[in-house]
Amino acid sequence: MKISKQKRNLINELSFWILKEIDDLNQLNKDDVILKEHILRNKQDIKKLINIVKCSKEYTNKQIKQLINELKFQLPF
Repeated sequence: MKISKQKRNLINELSFWILKEIDDLNQLNKDDVILKEHILRNKQDIKKLINIVKCSKEYTNKQIKQLINELKFQLPF
């Protein structure tokens, strides 16, 4: 499947914001080591974020832009 340059750029931007979100979740893990349930939930969130990137080439450009906006403003999935 060939991906357009615009979609590739959007996926790169989405990846950037997802990496930022994963970094924030990992920071919470370091700060809240005592709360195992919280850490488990963060790991599940990280897996969801990684799967979003993996599947993003199947999304429309509009859907990718919407995901980027949600990540920028920290809206839950």
